[in-house]
Amino acid sequence: MLYLNIIWHHHQPLYLDPTADRLIAPWVRTHATKDYYDMVAMLEEYPDVHLTVNLTSSLLAQLQEYYVGRLGSVIDRARGSIDVDRFLANGKGRIDPWIDLALTPTRDFTEQDLTALAGNTWNAFGTTAVMMNRFPQYLALHRKFSQGGVNALSEQEMREIKFWFFLAHFDPDFLTGRQKLITGYTVGVSDYLQRRSDGTFWLTKEIEEADCVRIVCEAFKVIEAVVPMHRHLMYDPAERSGQIELITTPYYHPILPLICNTDVAKQSQPNDLLPERFSYPEDAAAHVRKSVHLFEDLFGRTPAGMWPAEGAVSKDAIDHFATAGIRWIATDERILHRSRAQATDKLLPYRVSGRGGELAIFFRDTVLSDKIGFVYQHWDGKDAGKDFVELVLRQRPTSNDMDRVLTVILDGENAWEWFRYDQDGKSFLHELYARLTEAQKRGEVQTVTPSEYIAGNPDRGIKSHPIESMVEITSLWPGSWINENFDTWIGHPEKNRAWEYLRTARDDLAASTLVPPSLNEKSPRKHSRRWYAHRAWEALLAAEGSDWFWWYGTDHFNDMDAHPFETAFLAYLKSIYTLAEKAGASLPDRVFPPITKKHQTQTTRKQGGTMAQSEKDQVRVLFQCDARGFSVPTTIYIAGNHSSLGDWVPNNVPMYDDGTHGDQVAGDGIWSLEGMFPVGTVLEYKFTNSGQQGEWDPGEEFPYLTRGIVVERMPDPGIMLLDRFGAL
Repeated sequence: MLYLNIIWHHHQPLYLDPTADRLIAPWVRTHATKDYYDMVAMLEEYPDVHLTVNLTSSLLAQLQEYYVGRLGSVIDRARGSIDVDRFLANGKGRIDPWIDLALTPTRDFTEQDLTALAGNTWNAFGTTAVMMNRFPQYLALHRKFSQGGVNALSEQEMREIKFWFFLAHFDPDFLTGRQKLITGYTVGVSDYLQRRSDGTFWLTKEIEEADCVRIVCEAFKVIEAVVPMHRHLMYDPAERSGQIELITTPYYHPILPLICNTDVAKQSQPNDLLPERFSYPEDAAAHVRKSVHLFEDLFGRTPAGMWPAEGAVSKDAIDHFATAGIRWIATDERILHRSRAQATDKLLPYRVSGRGGELAIFFRDTVLSDKIGFVYQHWDGKDAGKDFVELVLRQRPTSNDMDRVLTVILDGENAWEWFRYDQDGKSFLHELYARLTEAQKRGEVQTVTPSEYIAGNPDRGIKSHPIESMVEITSLWPGSWINENFDTWIGHPEKNRAWEYLRTARDDLAASTLVPPSLNEKSPRKHSRRWYAHRAWEALLAAEGSDWFWWYGTDHFNDMDAHPFETAFLAYLKSIYTLAEKAGASLPDRVFPPITKKHQTQTTRKQGGTMAQSEKDQVRVLFQCDARGFSVPTTIYIAGNHSSLGDWVPNNVPMYDDGTHGDQVAGDGIWSLEGMFPVGTVLEYKFTNSGQQGEWDPGEEFPYLTRGIVVERMPDPGIMLLDRFGAL
């Protein structure tokens, strides 16, 4: 039998300003109304489909504390209204800035409000181009702001912007009709919209302040229902009821192997320079224990499984999972291929041993998982669902007495924002679940959760597969689901500097008199010294999260996107010292300057200064894009991390198919551009097909991915690159 093990991963970093005690980003809320509820609720239509959902602790903590808790205190659920005066008097500045905007009369906006509306990196235009194109009035407002700034906007237009930011992040089911929630309340915003034949949505009325208040209330009702909906469908091993196995991740989403010991990266990154060793295994244990504790509070039972943050595993990390009673984890198939075991079949789970016992480890099919994440966004949803199930069925074992489990793991929230021909991926998901239901009836495949696979479920014809019967991995390769190593978080000078900052703060806190809180310790009185000590240690654990290190270095090309993550990381470090002082400890005075630098190399011929290099120190690079077979209405453009490549502004730097600028043959469909770059320059780039300047959609070849080279010294004619548009 072929078992299909689907795991949807939902995560948001801790977006907390530790000084102001409020969230600095809206993404927990926007994904709750667009993804977290409906991704589970839609499964009620397909009761024979079983799968797993991972909800990270940092996501759950923000959802429950800042939205369900704080926003809920001013919501009248029965009437569907908000006590706005009470909120403005006591609640403003305690949730997130966009809740404040929605509930503050637009005429009273301050400069700080206007910055949150449109000035910051994270602002009220925070959607993908694919999403925004479905709301032409929202797109027009964005273009007007882009051309004239906030001063070009009228009061009414600002009111509409803050309203659209909420409305555009509702799941399509809420946009097209009223939906009854698991809590008994109903939600719907379809009376604001007219859906046209081209799939776009248009407002049916002029937006007033009362509409902005109502949209917050509607959003709250969905947010409040997220945990109850998951609890409602949660699989109960004892009763063999429910459809979804719920799991979580170590608390602040740390790369657990690196928290245990950063030197573990030497094995998978032998050529990278690493920072001085950071090794606090007790922190790794705290992240695991805290996540189990929160899960138990919200769902009433201990999670059987965990998704290690970024699929990062090592022998030391296994010890902490096993000690906490975790029965299974998962990572990428490339880790299996680098590990030592008697077999390396990705369609089998394996056994690994830790100090606390044995657990199972499942390995993700990389190609199939990435097809959902990166390929199907260009497909019709139904065609994609059909293709996926066909690919699954090709993995069926040749013998009826052989059991295999195919594991698919991916982000269950961001991928859908890029589905161009299928709003929010809904058609794909419905087609996927419908086809899996029919395939199960024919006995071709069986959807399963890992715990179901291990323990068995006779009611569904699933026999048990005990952990002790699984093939043992005797030496687990340390790495993650990215590059089967840790270089996304360590090994680059900027990432290493962040680890040095963290080690300094951790060592200082360890040298203080402040004792880390124990899991069973009674919550101390607010503003007492012990309370501040708890918060200092909490800030330290938050600074150990993986997301801050992710954004350092040159592997993520948008410096503007990186800025708020660095701001958060440095704020956590600073707060450790502030809170420790209030707790009565004496820590050294420390300053942690910003680490991020502009990654594009400034070497255009118009510039001089220390970064300029002579012609002999530069190498000619010929970029060629093969667009044969594609309709090119105007021009193929290149965008990249260098001023000569437009500093990532799309549709700004044209390529040529006219025999100039290095082009070999005019009119042959291969577009070209040449430039001179210093030896050692790291270039990242991608192509767009026509389109307006500054707009990625609809011509971007692939949203998440980039191409890249390192400029090396080469004899004439230099480096000649030939890429196929839309293919890596």
